[in-house]
Amino acid sequence: MTRSETMPAGKLFVVVGPSGVGKDSLIAGAREALAPSGRFVFAQRVITRAADAGGEDHHAVSEAAFEEMQTTGAFFHSWDAHGLRYGLPATLLDELKAGRHVVVNGSRAALPALIETIGDLVIIEVTASPENLRQRIAGRGREAGEQMNRRLDRRVAMPNDVQILPVANDGTLAQGIAALVGALTSQETNLLRRKLSGGRLDADGYARLFADIIAGRYTQEEITAGLRAMLGRMDDAEITAVARARCGLAETMHWDSPVVVDKHSLGGVPGSRITLIVVPIVAAYGLPMPKTSSRAITSASGTAEAMASIARVDLTADDVRRCVATSGGCIAWNGRLNHSVLDDVVNAIARPLALDCNRWSVASILSKKVTAGATHVLVDLPYGPAVKLKPRADAEALGALFMQVGAALGLVLRVLPTDGSRPIGNGIGPALELRDALAVLDNDPDASTALRDKALRFAGEIIAFAPAVADAVEGRRIAETILASGEARARFDRIIDAQGRRPTMQLPGPITRPVRARRGGRISAIDGWRIAGIARRAGAPLDGSAGIDIACQVGADVTEGDLLYSIHGSTAFEVDAACMMAETSAGVTI
Repeated sequence: MTRSETMPAGKLFVVVGPSGVGKDSLIAGAREALAPSGRFVFAQRVITRAADAGGEDHHAVSEAAFEEMQTTGAFFHSWDAHGLRYGLPATLLDELKAGRHVVVNGSRAALPALIETIGDLVIIEVTASPENLRQRIAGRGREAGEQMNRRLDRRVAMPNDVQILPVANDGTLAQGIAALVGALTSQETNLLRRKLSGGRLDADGYARLFADIIAGRYTQEEITAGLRAMLGRMDDAEITAVARARCGLAETMHWDSPVVVDKHSLGGVPGSRITLIVVPIVAAYGLPMPKTSSRAITSASGTAEAMASIARVDLTADDVRRCVATSGGCIAWNGRLNHSVLDDVVNAIARPLALDCNRWSVASILSKKVTAGATHVLVDLPYGPAVKLKPRADAEALGALFMQVGAALGLVLRVLPTDGSRPIGNGIGPALELRDALAVLDNDPDASTALRDKALRFAGEIIAFAPAVADAVEGRRIAETILASGEARARFDRIIDAQGRRPTMQLPGPITRPVRARRGGRISAIDGWRIAGIARRAGAPLDGSAGIDIACQVGADVTEGDLLYSIHGSTAFEVDAACMMAETSAGVTI
């Protein structure tokens, strides 16, 4: 399913009312107020009336031309009234499909036929007192005497199966225009208002709201207020509704396999680049794993940056299909696949305000797994003092929400709360994290034991999704065999070649500065958040060579002057700036 097939349609507003009620003037005023926003399209009717006859701005045609246009399908709706013929161009349907609201000047008598064509419409009924109607009809000079009386006496029953919004036009023109604008925009903004007032939305409501946000139909202030309300007041059912709505924001990939696996980590643990190890192990076993990852936002590296140090990651959907067909898996940046512009909008607002997005992330993460075509997903929820989830209880609570939403989306999920209190690998930064992953894949005896163990644990859990594998214990044995045999490294090379190998692999930066212990003692903690911040100051992740190479571990004894870590980079200015940051606080507690 493509995004165009799932994008919520715009709303058709049909403005009706008796002659002399002032529809033309109100619509002209509303057009001036709303058309520049890009959210509303005001229809120009085709009428068999002279162009200089006054009234609305219409497309004047002859009877013969109108008949030909109607025969060739140029209208999606037409009617006859008062000796004239009226048509609404079929191109207006494209505007509705594109998510824009269309405002048309309609006829009360023709409403039943229009409702049959466009069932989901809103009627705006403009009314005025009989005295005002008579004065206005007389003022335009097109009818008089008996003809005027017939218009004033005309009564048309309104449909009772569609929404009707009344707009009274007995005051000034400005007041009437304001009333019409209010009626139109109330239908657009009532979703946001509902959230601001603590109300609930279903999946369709969120889909419409997200479409308008992506299209830029709300101001920054409106989105900020709405986001605060959404993040603070969404219960579990609404998180599921958000996830369902988000599934329509990207094309869904389909695979010819009953089990398609994926993993996700909520992140925050420096050096935990296990995906580069897990994907080739799982692919070598035979489970397809189309892994898509976002780029780093607040950390020193993401999976996409680490993989980009050795291979192309900006894959298209066709590239992903080809890679999985030839190598069993991929490690791709999701920017050209299932990345959502909605996330850009949310992140730009939520991060500076330090809003808690963990529950929102459940919907974001799982909807992307659905659109990537995954059927079975393993979720890593690190907890600890310097990551997103502090106590284990928070990880377990969020894990329960993951399970609930995943089940609603048809996914088979496993959730693992993991210790995130210390870095996993030695390297922090794209090239350094790639180096650590390659060391594990190469069965290097000096490879990080923590990184190897976590990668094997997760690979085993994922392999256990296969019907032929009894449990995660058997899955781990299989993963260990694949890694020890060299199959995982060989499969990683196949994945790299399928995605497009870089001519030269990114290496850690040649400019280095040591950070040493200022006193002796035992290392009681390593602040991953602080360490990652120092790595970013050195240039990571934009400079793929920049980062930190940790030389110590929690629980180890050090003496004054011992090396804690080395800062890498490609420019002396950035590396020296990172050194100054480390001098303030090195991120290692002794």
